[in-house]
Amino acid sequence: MTSTLPRPAKTQTYKHALTDTDRWDAYIPRDDDVFVCTLGKNGTTWMQAICALLIFREPELDFNPAQRSPWFDVTFEPLEEVVAALEAQTERRVIKTHTPLDGIPYHDSCTYITVYRDPRDAFFSMRNHVDNMKFLALDIPEMEPDEGFRFFVDAPYTAGGAPMGLTAAVAHYDSYWNYRHLPNIHFFHYADLKRDLRGEMAKIAQALGIEIDDELLSQLAQAASFENMKSKPEQFVPGVARDAWHDTSRFLHKGTSGQWKDVLSQASLDAFEARLAELLPPDRAHWLTHGSV
Repeated sequence: MTSTLPRPAKTQTYKHALTDTDRWDAYIPRDDDVFVCTLGKNGTTWMQAICALLIFREPELDFNPAQRSPWFDVTFEPLEEVVAALEAQTERRVIKTHTPLDGIPYHDSCTYITVYRDPRDAFFSMRNHVDNMKFLALDIPEMEPDEGFRFFVDAPYTAGGAPMGLTAAVAHYDSYWNYRHLPNIHFFHYADLKRDLRGEMAKIAQALGIEIDDELLSQLAQAASFENMKSKPEQFVPGVARDAWHDTSRFLHKGTSGQWKDVLSQASLDAFEARLAELLPPDRAHWLTHGSV
């Protein structure tokens, strides 16, 4: 596949309650750095754990992957501490961001792993996430599910602004999709990880240039299962050191797809479908909501 697009570059500044992309000016790249690039509640913590398990080739990690792979452009972590922690790492590094591709550094030698999820499921996961936060950094009005979902569907978005709605989610998706032809940008979907974790982990290992034998891959996939991670929140949940959650075990909440089906009204679902059809062609809308099936 060929493209007439210019090479990816950091051309847009994103500044809002949680993000300041000027922090990337302090980033010192290494050739094999891995970027986990997601929207919030799209499988970020899961992919951080998967990458760590594959890189260290060890089912029983002696560190928290979410702690080791910092959210570089988040505003509540002191920048000098983030940089120092990354510089101190001697193994291959994994770095988290929720920023679109035009807001982060791009290097041909680095690997960019994206994960997407049905926006309807991500919406409900975010509701649980915000409710579980001790220190609320997001200005999200309290609404009943239908009202909140319609706010999510209709929320306007301006480049550089907070990712508060469906239009912002699609803008994030577009920013990476436009460069899917590049060999170091890789797409994964939450639903595919749920359907065949071992098979998807084999693809992630290939994207990272890591060879894993079949027996070890099975062990790593078991370690990365939702059930195993949920049973070990201190091992996998971010923010544990900051005492960020009312209930640490609730961070990994349901891990399911389709949780919106018995909650949202048909009118809200129709509004979602109509807006998504305005934003994306049918094939891309289908992948965003269902993955590869």
